[in-house]
Parts: sequence; C-alpha cells; structure tokens
Amino acid sequence: MRTLSPLRGLCLVAIASTPLMAGADPGEQAIDRYCSGCHQAGGDDNGWSRISAQRKTPEGWDMTVARMQTMHGLELPLEARRDIVKFLADTRGLAPEESAPQRALIERRLNRIESFDHPSYQEMCARCHTGGRAQLQRRPLEEWERLVHFHVGQFQTIEYQAMARDRDWFELALDEIAPWLAETQGLESAAWDAWQAQDAVEPAGDWQLWGHWPGEGDFYADVTITAAEGEDAYALTLDGAFIDGRELDGEGQAIVYTGYEWRANLSLNGRDFRQVLDLSDARPAGRIFDDHDDAFGMRVEMAPREAATPGLTASLPASLKAGTRSRLVLLGQGLADGEIDLGEGVSVREVIERRDHRLVLDVEAAADLTPGWLPLAVGDVGADTLLAGYQAVDRLEVSPALGVARVGNQATPPVSGVFSALGYLGEGEAAIPLGRVPVRWSVAPWDEIAEHDEDAKYAGVMDAATGIFTPAGAGPNPMRRFNANSVGNLRVTASVEGQEAVQDEAQLIVTVQRWNNPPLR
Repeated sequence: MRTLSPLRGLCLVAIASTPLMAGADPGEQAIDRYCSGCHQAGGDDNGWSRISAQRKTPEGWDMTVARMQTMHGLELPLEARRDIVKFLADTRGLAPEESAPQRALIERRLNRIESFDHPSYQEMCARCHTGGRAQLQRRPLEEWERLVHFHVGQFQTIEYQAMARDRDWFELALDEIAPWLAETQGLESAAWDAWQAQDAVEPAGDWQLWGHWPGEGDFYADVTITAAEGEDAYALTLDGAFIDGRELDGEGQAIVYTGYEWRANLSLNGRDFRQVLDLSDARPAGRIFDDHDDAFGMRVEMAPREAATPGLTASLPASLKAGTRSRLVLLGQGLADGEIDLGEGVSVREVIERRDHRLVLDVEAAADLTPGWLPLAVGDVGADTLLAGYQAVDRLEVSPALGVARVGNQATPPVSGVFSALGYLGEGEAAIPLGRVPVRWSVAPWDEIAEHDEDAKYAGVMDAATGIFTPAGAGPNPMRRFNANSVGNLRVTASVEGQEAVQDEAQLIVTVQRWNNPPLR
C-alpha cells in the first residue's frame, strides 16, 4: 500500500474538512475540494491564496494543474481538472487585447524568432522556454517574485547553466525581471476589466471558413455550430471542398473559454486536428494543427455566412497567371445576383456554384493579361485589391526563414518541416502579393560540415511539389559516421516553375525529439 508524505496527508485532511459551496460553479467546487487544502480559501474576493493572484490562458491554467499533479502528487479526476481549468480561464483569464501579442504561441505556430522590450529577459528567462509563456500571465509583484523563488527551488542548477553562471541570476531576476513583469503584466488591467463587462461571444450559427492545407491546397467550407451539452460547449460540422473540387468534410466538438477562446477537436477528411480560434473579432481567425506534429497546420479565417453588409471577403487563389485556366472561389456576401466581371483579360467559362456567400468559377486568364490588381465586380459588390493577375513572378519569399524539424519514432512522433513560398509582383512597398505560386522545392547541405556529414542524404526527404520535409527516424544510424543520429543542417530552396532563376532560400535544422511537449513551450 502506498504511503502519503506528511504534506500530502495534511492537504487531504484540510480538503476533507472544507465544505462545498451549495450551487457553486463545478470548477469552483472542484477547487474547494481538491485545491483549498494548500491554497487557503477566503480573502476579499472570496478566492484562494496564490490562485486568485494570477491570470492565465486556458493552456496556462491547464499546465499549472498538471504541475500540481506531477510535482505535488495531487490526485484529480479528469472531469474535475476540466472544470477547474474552465472556471479559472473564465474568471482569471486574459482579455483579447492581452493575449493578442502571443497568439502564435497559443496557436502552436513554430519557428518564431522572439524579441522583447527588455535588455536581458531573453537571456534570463527565454533561454529555457519561450518568453511568450510568461507573457501570457498576469501577476502582482509579489507573485512574480515567488515565481523566481520557485525556479531556483525547483530547478537547482538554474544558476549554473549557460547565460546564468556569468551573472548573479537570482538577484537580477528579483531586482530587474520581476519588477518589469509586474509593471508590464500586472494582475489588474483596464483591458481585463472592460472584457469582463462585455457579454461572451456566441459562436452558434452558420459560418464560412477558408484557409490553405499544406500539400492539399486552398479550401473553403460551410461551418454550422450548435450548442452542445455542457457549459460553453459546442458541436460543429464542416461541408466544403478544395478549390480543385475535391470534397472536404468534417465534424468536431469545442469549448469556449474566457468568452472568446475557442478550442476544438476536429476530424477533417478522417484526420484528427486541434483548432484554436480568437472569437473576439468580427472575422475570427486562428489555426488548425496536428497535435502530434504541430508544424503541420493551417491558418484559417471565418466569417458569418449571412453578413450584415454585402461585400467580397476572400479570393482563392489570390492571383491568376496569364494564359492559364483555373478554378476561382470568391467568398463574401451578396454574390447571388448580378453580372460577374473579373476585369479585362479574365473570362468566366462556367459558373460552377453560385450562392449568396460564395462563387465557384471556371475562369481563363488571357495570355496578354495586364499584370496588377484585377477590379472585381459581382453585381453591386466589388473589390479592387483582392485578386491579382501576373505574367511572371518578380520576387519569391520562403517562410519560415529558419525552420526546425525533429526526427521521431512511435514513442515520439517526428515534427515535419513545412515551408511555403509566396510570390510578389513588383518590388518594395508597392509590391502586389500573389499568394502561393507554383514552385519546386529542394534541399542541400547548409555548409561544408553538413556536406561532409551528408546531412541531405540522411536527415529526411523533401517533397518537391509541396514543400513538406519528412524527417528520418530517430536513433543511431549505422550508415552514418560514429552511428550518429539522422540530424542535419539543410538549405531549403524554392524555385518558381518556369522561372528557375527566381528563387528564395531558408535554413532547416533537423534535430532530435522534443521530450517535453507542453501546450505552451
């Protein structure tokens, strides 16, 4: 029989003696039952010590609860954990204005270069985890100071690691970093007060969603969201297509935290994804990603299917090449009636689908098409900077400029390298974005060391058509010198099809597995 530590036993005694609040929120009840033995209940706000002096994202609170379980032995049913995170995110979360600067971290957009308005924050804190993780919290000074003490107590070697042993890390953290965080990210804020005074966003209804699926192409879908059983719980269905006509369908379940933070589990064409959206804007945006390979994902936008005012919202694709025939999808409102005019040099061969919020057209761009923006008009609805025409691509831009992929196996799945190439017409600030243009992808050694070690041979395979790099398997590779792992340092090159001289490059580091994989890194 397992024995309890003295501290654990004291916590259980205190929990058993804490009365549950009649009619309280399930999350509030769960905190009183499972947490108040160590976090004293009461105070001016009827909250709990330490807990009530912090505000975080849903992921931040979930990581806190997980730490209580793994480091302090908290035994917590899954349903209670969900209730606690929901309650804390709703009552002690972040306003949209506060989470906005770090949406990329929340959406698992990898390969970002962070920068902060403090001379040593990057070296002091963001050397072990992303700096954005702390930027997604709000605490008073004493709580930031306690966080410093926690780091030194929990991670005893922190002051002896690189970028710490060359300075008085502990004193700098207390005297400089904690006050700066308290000043820039204090517990109280006008943004949070204003958001709490607003009504929560109601997502139920009919929407249109669009984005780009790596390796598959641009897509669009009609999304129907309905209320489900549970607080702020929803079910959704997706009925759409890729612009080449292939079907796309899906379904999912979602929960809304803090009145605007949408979190969903989706199945799209039989593949499982996570979805993160910010519902606070009139046109919600976010990301759909593979939870096991979060480099693989897609930025998406949504708009109400029945908008208040007519207008054109999006064009898929964003450009047409002279002398080609293609399928064009226009999204918006008020598109059911009226003449369709795509500008001089673009003819409509067939109207494949016409609805009030969507047009699917078979179009042809003339060989002598004049490069530039194409003035669009559908009846009384128009747009001058939504669709471009081009003869040739003037400039190519590959992103990310620095990518990281990871080898893997069944225990720790690989993380792909996913690249995109955007074309431009013209140069400088006046350049017209063409969106994704047809390119061919290749990899080569980044430097002499990578060439000597044959990294391009062993690190993985680049799909020449899609820009998706699949890393090799993890573990010692007997084919390599010293049985080295299949890591590598590669140069990724994209070349415009038919214009091979128009290229751009990026660096790809293929490295080992990520063993610690929290929601916020």
